[in-house]
This record gives sequence, structure tokens and C-alpha cells, in this order.
Amino acid sequence: MTIREDLLERIQSPSYPGNTKEELALYFDIDIRDYRIFFRTLLDMEREGLIYVSKKGRILPKSKQMTNPIGRLVGNAKGFAFFVPEDKEQEDLFIPPDSLNGAIHGDTVEVLITKKSRRDQRGEAKVLKILSREQDRILGTFRRKKKAGYVQPDDDKLSFEVQIPKDKTLGAASGDRVILRLSKKLGPGGEYFGEVVEVLGGADDIGIEITAIARKFNMPLKFSKGALNQAQELPDEVRPEELEGRIDYTNLFTVTIDGADAKDFDDAISIEGLEDGSYRLYVHIADVAQYVTKGTPIDKEALTRGNSVYLLDRVIPMLPEKLSNGLCSLRLQELRLTHTVVMDISNKGKVLDYRFEESYIKSDYRLIYDEVTEFLEGNESIYGDELLKRSLRLMEGLQAVLKEKRQERGAIDFNIPETVIQLDEQGEVSWIGKARSGIANKLIEEFMLITNETVGAHFTHLAQPFLYRIHEEPFPEKVAEFEKILWNLGYKFKGKNLHSKDYQLLLQEVKGKQEEGVIATLLLRSMTKASYSADASIHFGLATENYSHFTAPIRRYADLVIHRVFKEAVRGKMPIQRSEKYIQKLEEIAQHISQTERNAEEAEREVESLKKAEYMERFIGEEFDAIVSSLTSFGIFVQLENTVEGLIPFREMTDDYYDFVQEKYYVIGERSRRIIRLGDALRVRLTHVNVAKREIDFEIVK
Repeated sequence: MTIREDLLERIQSPSYPGNTKEELALYFDIDIRDYRIFFRTLLDMEREGLIYVSKKGRILPKSKQMTNPIGRLVGNAKGFAFFVPEDKEQEDLFIPPDSLNGAIHGDTVEVLITKKSRRDQRGEAKVLKILSREQDRILGTFRRKKKAGYVQPDDDKLSFEVQIPKDKTLGAASGDRVILRLSKKLGPGGEYFGEVVEVLGGADDIGIEITAIARKFNMPLKFSKGALNQAQELPDEVRPEELEGRIDYTNLFTVTIDGADAKDFDDAISIEGLEDGSYRLYVHIADVAQYVTKGTPIDKEALTRGNSVYLLDRVIPMLPEKLSNGLCSLRLQELRLTHTVVMDISNKGKVLDYRFEESYIKSDYRLIYDEVTEFLEGNESIYGDELLKRSLRLMEGLQAVLKEKRQERGAIDFNIPETVIQLDEQGEVSWIGKARSGIANKLIEEFMLITNETVGAHFTHLAQPFLYRIHEEPFPEKVAEFEKILWNLGYKFKGKNLHSKDYQLLLQEVKGKQEEGVIATLLLRSMTKASYSADASIHFGLATENYSHFTAPIRRYADLVIHRVFKEAVRGKMPIQRSEKYIQKLEEIAQHISQTERNAEEAEREVESLKKAEYMERFIGEEFDAIVSSLTSFGIFVQLENTVEGLIPFREMTDDYYDFVQEKYYVIGERSRRIIRLGDALRVRLTHVNVAKREIDFEIVK
């Protein structure tokens, strides 16, 4: 079969989920060097009317009736759905349960309008055809009833039970958490049928819910045989011949500084004070590109994963453990291959000179953030080595000047504390609180930032193919909404033409005030999300240009790509012909890894919400101090000191009837005229927790 025939067979398959062109390239294992030809084939097929490309870039089978609206279904727990058209000029439509025709939440569908909308009533439609299925795999709980099995999906927008024939259960037992695939055909009474494709484990298995969330986001829990076989063939230690042509930094005093539980050490630091008061900073980054070459099984798997994912009690790594925790990890007193960026930095924070090197090191100390912070805060007894002490004080001094330099140009420091969730041996939450971010965390952050900036600027000036970390300016409508909230809280931006400096000044103004955390969070939500791009652009939050991600190649594919460019540039092997061809591939990679990063963030948030709900369930009936964190038309969200957030529904506020006044952004009682604003302190009582739905409800203590 030709690639066109393979594509048509895939796209017209009943189980086809509706992929983007990049996802199809990964599905067919297209070599990245052949992406251009592959995408041209898809473009030709679209022009010939064989396929349809949605506005979101999904490749779909061509419908016979393209005059009917096409869009996405949004399900509801009561069984009906709403149709959201791709054409923004068309209105949303209501779809009754008996008009879904087997479509489910997330499907891209073609519909027939059966009832036009009126002033007081939404129009209705029925599904004619399912064009693509977003949820090819569905997470749920298996139950056995008589001879058949049934799965109730976790997602309450999937308000149906799926019948599993007895030969399609994969041996699942009642209560098991499973992944199922829906059949295309419905039963005679409209029943949904499916098959179990993966049994995750029993409902009482330790960590099963985190496993379920990982699989919900289609995160692979195992590496392919090809990747594992390739990893097995790699040496356990650096081979002598690999040291040839590299700079020997084994005698340079070098340390790693990480969290107490870290195992994958990407970066190590060396520092020297120069006679003129400037600093020489050596940032050594693990040379993953030495072992993970383009097109190999490990490389393909790393690209598919895009990044490592951290889900409390486990890591879903981008690279096999032999690399991530072994051969590439800059472990204490072990010879490791590195890429080193050497920077001479003035006492004003300016990079005076720099050079790039292939190198090798041996780390002298494996330092831990909390201990380094304690030392720098005055506990001299933490360390006895005078060279280590001098190095740490030099690092502290350099961190201060780099931070001041960033603040001068307008970089935004949100200072939003991260949540720490501690689990016991049974996977149960033992404690939730705010992460401590001390001076040690900040100095490593500053050193990585200046390294990423230096690398990005260098390759921009060379006009070489490259991957950039970009952060575009906030959308005007989001800024306007945020400004309205600020105004009602008594704040405003200083300038008219917004710059990151205006955001920085606002955060400085609210620093230390009760509403600081709320405003910082709202400010963050008003901004665009950072992403990857093959084109150089601004990084609004950092107030810089040409920024890159270079310092974490063990856990980010973007960094690995840049390390390959770095390595060839150091060796003088970047011919123009290859540059012109390579640049065309990078944007496809950028789009893919931006999406895998978003998936990772969503999975991490869902795990956090799950564990917060599980933890709070034991405190029902207890009282807490809280801050109002958000206002809605149905209630007030509050946040506790430990970062747990929950809802106070208006229906539970029985002392009065409360309204949300959006234009003034406050809640007001109709009789009492009591006003509740963002940042207000409240005493609340925990009334209800639904772990499955991640819901936490409070009431105000009178």
C-alpha cells in the first residue's frame, strides 16, 4: 500500500480519533527528515477532497454534507450535550440524549439543525456523523453483572454505562480501574458497547488513582522494547574514548544543588571570583545528546513523551532510567560527559564574555537546597569545607546581581508558593503545605536563566536553526478583564502601554498584603502560556528575547534538540544546506512538545486536586481561616493557608440571598448589603468533600 492508501485507511477507520498532521506523522513513524513530503501528501489529499482539515488542525474524513455545521460536543451529566460549532459566527445548539447518535463528549461531529433558536430558547440539533473521537480511550471502574461486565466512566460528562462482552474484559474483576475502547455501533436500545484494553489494577491498590490519571492523559508507563534494548546496550560508565577532544574539568571544584529526593541531576555549577570583582560561572549540563542520537528508538520515544512528568509518588521519565538516573545524571564523584557554558559576568550582572565547550566533570558535592539555604542564612556549622563555603558565598553574590539586573529590565517574579503534598508508604496524604523556596533555589534559578539566555542569543545571532522558549504578550481582552478586577480592589497599572515592568511594579505594590497571593494568581491567569517555537520571539514574563531551554536535557526534549545544535556548532558542523532543511522540522517538534507540556501540567494539577480532596475528607466539620480567591455567579472560592481551595456555594449561604456583581467584582447580600471581595479573610467550616469529582465545599462560620 502507498502512504496515501495507508492514510485513507487510518482516517476512515471507525476507531480513528482525529489526529493532527504531527500526530499522524508519529503514528506512521515518519522520519523527521521526511516530514515535508508527508505534509505535502496530506495537503494534496485535502485539495483533492479526500480529507477535511478542521480549524484546530485535525485531519478528518471528508463528509458528504459539508454544508451542515461541524463542531465539538460538550457532554453533561444529565445525558444531553451542547454542540459548539467551529464557526464562531454560529450559535451553540442543544442536543437531546436521543439525538446523540452514539456521539460522546469531546467528539467532533456534523449535525443537522432540527429546531432554530429563538430569543428565549436555544436551537436544537441531532448528530448526523461522528467525524473524530477525542476520547479514543476512556477511564472507568469495572463491574461484573451476571454474564457481562460494565464500566462506568470517571468523567461525569460521559453519563452512560458501557457494556463489555465477557470475551472483551481482559480478566478484569469488579472494582478494577480499567481503560476501555468504545465500539462504533450502539446496541438496539442505544446501549454503548466497548472492550477493556488495559487493566490498571484494583481500586485498593496503592497509587492506583495516580496511575489512572496518567493513563487518562495517555502517558506511557513503560518504555518500548526497542528503547529498553538500546538502553541496555549502552555502557554503565563513561568510556575512555569518549573523553577525546573534550575539556577536562575534573579538577575544577564543582557542585550540584537539588532537592533531597532528586535522582536525575541535569546541572552542576562551578564559580570563580575574578580580580576585577566580576565572576566566572561554569554551568555544566549533562550531555544527553552523546547517547541519544536522532532517529534511534530512545529518541523517538523521548520525542513522543516530550518531557518527564512528576506525579507525587512517581516520575514518568522522558528517558529510560539507565540514562536519566544513571549514565547521564551528574552524580557525586562519578565521571560524566557535559556541555559547559563558561560566562564572565560583571558585578552589574552583564555577561562580558562566554564560550561553549564539550567537557567532562566529577561533582565534588551533592548539595541539598534546604541545607545550602540554612548555611547562607548564617548557620556556618552546616559545612566544614572552606572551599565549599567560599564558592557558596560567591554564588550568593552573583545571584543577587543577576536578580537585580533582571528586575531592572522588568522581569516578573510571581512569588506564588507551590504546594507540597507528602505521602506515606500507603500512598495516603500525611501533610499538605507551601513549598519553601530559599536562597539556594533562587541562585540555581538565576544561573539557569542566564545560561538559557546566553545560549539562545548566541544561536539567534548565528541565524542557525533553533528552538526557542517564547511567551507572548497578554491578550488585550484578558488584560482589560484583569484591570477591571484590579480597579475594584483599589489598584491599577501605572502605564498605558503595558510592559512587563508594569506587572512587576504591581506585584511590588501588593507585596506583604493580604491580597498579594490572590492578585499574583489572577495576574498569572491573565497572561498567555509559554510555548516552544522555531522562530525567535519575546519572553514577556522574563522581559527578554531569544530565550531558550538548554539546562534540562534529561527531562525536556526541547533541551535535547538544542544540545544537538550546540554540539555541532562547537564542532563546526553546521552547514547551511542542513540548516535550511532542519529549520522546517523544528516547528513540528515545537508544536508537539508544547502540547505534551500542557498535558503534563493538566495531569499534575489533577493529581494535586485528587490528593487535596482525599486529605480534606478527614476534616469535615472543622473550621479554618481562609482568603477569598475567586468569585463566580454560583459561589465564592476560598483558599486555606495550606493552599487547598474550595467553594462556598450561594445555596449554602442561608443568612441572605447573595448576588455576584460582575462589573464591580464583588458579592453582595440583598438584605444585609454585606459585600465580600477578593482577598477578604473569612472563617469557614468544611461541609462536604467529593473525592471522585475533586470537590471541596465550605460554609461561612457566622
